[in-house]
Amino acid sequence: MLTCHASSAASATTTGVAGTDGCWFDLVGGDAGERTQVEAATGLRLPDREHLGGIELSNRVGIAGDVLRLGIPYFSPDDDVAPSPVGFVLTQRYLVSLRYAPSPAFDLAAERVRAAAAGTSTDAFVTLVQSIVGSAADRMEAVAAEVGTLSTRIFDSGRRNTALLRSTLAEIGRVETRLARLRLSATGLLRLVLALREEAPAWFGKPALAHLHAAQKDLDVLCEFDSQLTDKLQFLLDAVLGFINIDQNDVIKILTVASVVSIPPVILAGIWGMNFDRMPELHAPHAYPLALVAIALSIVLPLLWFKRRNWM
Repeated sequence: MLTCHASSAASATTTGVAGTDGCWFDLVGGDAGERTQVEAATGLRLPDREHLGGIELSNRVGIAGDVLRLGIPYFSPDDDVAPSPVGFVLTQRYLVSLRYAPSPAFDLAAERVRAAAAGTSTDAFVTLVQSIVGSAADRMEAVAAEVGTLSTRIFDSGRRNTALLRSTLAEIGRVETRLARLRLSATGLLRLVLALREEAPAWFGKPALAHLHAAQKDLDVLCEFDSQLTDKLQFLLDAVLGFINIDQNDVIKILTVASVVSIPPVILAGIWGMNFDRMPELHAPHAYPLALVAIALSIVLPLLWFKRRNWM
């Protein structure tokens, strides 16, 4: 899908706006016909998905004359969407964005650009960066809330049964996946902003650089917050695994006590069950009840010993 946001109109197709300054072409997907249309309208050569997905710095930031080619190899537009590359081709007259999935941040930036009703390609790019940063901050706050909920479930839930621990372990994995996707997006955008601040051409303008500096500070804060959430998730993961290990140890302890306690009565029953001719205790008065008492004591005394030593 191709959308054009022009300084002279809220929204238009590429037809009739090829010479308009401040035009933002937003290309979603890899439709060859639309790519050709944008290249014809702008005179720019657009990078393909394979090039945008490269992790080399040369693939992320490239400057050829007055043309800036920028890329984020792993961009997660939403929690339920797998990461995909995002690219930007920026000149003094045009901004072309290339992406392969819907993005609320891009939609918000488009609304802001239309509301401004006038501006340059640089203004559109700065607005887009600010929208991406704001969206990442909102999503990271949502992740922080989920981490807090997980912490409460783990430590304040009273009885922690195996089913609860297993579901919590799976939830920690899902939250960590969301956080990892956010981390890739934020760090990719941060590297892009840092490189652009150092190598931006003169036409980029000081106001735009000032906005990028503010975005850089926000991204630094997000990266620091991400580090804190990662440490917290690791702590929760260790706690859940620790509780599971404790439950396993309790089961092993019960089995050990049961096996040890059962040894004396088995020995006594085995001895008295022997069919020898000379076993005088078998002919004693009340031999049977005395044998039962001895077997019971052989069970109770080890249990009392384990209890006294706090082994059970």
